[in-house]
Amino acid sequence: MSAQEKLDMRVDRPEMTETRELRLLYGTYADILFVLLPFAVVGMFKLWNVGLEPFLLSYDLSLAAAVLGGLAVVKFLLGMLVDPTMAKHREWITFLVAGTFFLILAPSLLFSVLVMLSEEPPKWVMFIQPLLVVLGITAYSSAVLASNRLRKDVEQRVFDEDVG
Repeated sequence: MSAQEKLDMRVDRPEMTETRELRLLYGTYADILFVLLPFAVVGMFKLWNVGLEPFLLSYDLSLAAAVLGGLAVVKFLLGMLVDPTMAKHREWITFLVAGTFFLILAPSLLFSVLVMLSEEPPKWVMFIQPLLVVLGITAYSSAVLASNRLRKDVEQRVFDEDVG
């Protein structure tokens, strides 16, 4: 199939692109649920035994945020390394990786260690840890979407060059 036929197929059938994006989103959310499942089971067990406040003051949520932040970093890097044409976006991807380290990964790991080492963590920790989990979920979803969007931009440029 020539480049022109592929471009025509994409132009004539935009629902294929939308379907592909929806499948990507569903796959991303399935990954997130799969990663969070063990933490949810342990969390429900702790909620049942000790209640909400001790659960929010434990290190589990920080650990879950760190795992999601690590997955986001890996997804950003894979998005850049898998496709050699993605090297054009290496500054942007480097910025996203650094932001993920700075905003999610380092604070999550720091909170999990500090909570484990302290006898009684401060009460404000129970507000920060859920925020870190939400940031981790957002970072992972954004990593998948950004990698897909950048890859689409590269594909479109290749098609435009072949057609032109």
